[in-house]
Amino acid sequence: MEGSNLLSGNVEQLNEMKECLLELYGYQSNNDSLLLEEEMLENSIADLEQAMKEEIVKTTKKRRQEIEDTFDKQEDKLQSRIKRIKDKREKSKNVKVSERIETETSSLRVENTQWKLEAKTVFKQKHIPRFCNTKLYYALYSPAYFTDYLLILVTLLITLLLIPCSIYFLLLPEEKIIYLILTYVITVVLFGGIYIIIGNRTKERYTQEILKVKGIRAQIRINKKKMAVIRKNIRKDRDESAYGLQDYDAELAKLDQEKAEITAQRRESLATFDNSTSQIVASEIEANYKDRLSVQRAEYDKVRTASGKAEERIKALSIKMASDYEPFLGKEYMTLKRVDTLISIVQAGNATNISEAIAFYKLNLEKDEDAVV
Repeated sequence: MEGSNLLSGNVEQLNEMKECLLELYGYQSNNDSLLLEEEMLENSIADLEQAMKEEIVKTTKKRRQEIEDTFDKQEDKLQSRIKRIKDKREKSKNVKVSERIETETSSLRVENTQWKLEAKTVFKQKHIPRFCNTKLYYALYSPAYFTDYLLILVTLLITLLLIPCSIYFLLLPEEKIIYLILTYVITVVLFGGIYIIIGNRTKERYTQEILKVKGIRAQIRINKKKMAVIRKNIRKDRDESAYGLQDYDAELAKLDQEKAEITAQRRESLATFDNSTSQIVASEIEANYKDRLSVQRAEYDKVRTASGKAEERIKALSIKMASDYEPFLGKEYMTLKRVDTLISIVQAGNATNISEAIAFYKLNLEKDEDAVV
């Protein structure tokens, strides 16, 4: 269309412009719907792809954990068997060690039995009280070892502290210093007197016999120390060949080999899963999503293509409007309402061309339209 003829055109040119506007508006409206649909499809595809990825991760992790759990159960069972065998081995060893101790200390135990019998015979022949052949008696009247002095200390604490304080704080009606002093005096006199009396009637009277039994007790003590050394050496002895534990050791070695094989199988199974099986699992899940993704992607491509065509047509129509109509009428007349108004003016006989229709509109209708607005 020649620009010099547009303003002199009539209803036909206005109808052409109206059709162009209708087409432009139609494409714009349709393109808005296509863009919205495109966005929705894009989000739907993204959500489906994310769901697929999450299912792959979840399923792969679950399958791998199932492998781990299977081997854990096998290792737990094997470990329980190893523990049972070790417990049986330890029990058998302890029995054998005890038997060895019994054997290697038997002569010393027999000797101590004989010494004890001799000490009893000495006391029995002289009618010496039995309590004189006790550790407490020899600690109080003839101390010779560190433990004897400990017994003396404990005895003094009981007689000079525990008993007087118990009487003073628990039995007496009043707490007075004089009562405490009297309690200590009575306790010291009482137990001291008992100590002296027992000493005079036993130690002074049977000096030779008590010294002889003291020597016997010393010999028994020496033998006990020897037995303690024997027990210690036997328990520390690392050579277990004499205890007949070979069957247990062979079974434990076999179980250790099984454990090593299970560990190797675990590594191999997990490596196979990580390098191969996990990809197969992922492929199966992807195949389950393939059809839905294909449908949505095809629909997305279809909508995107339609949207691209609509945008191209909108671009072409917009250029046409800007080139053929806006330079003559101005952008303010590029609306369906005003184009329809101009058509009505011409059809009503108020103008013979577009230029006169615009002049009539400005003169008679523009102010009214502005007022309505």
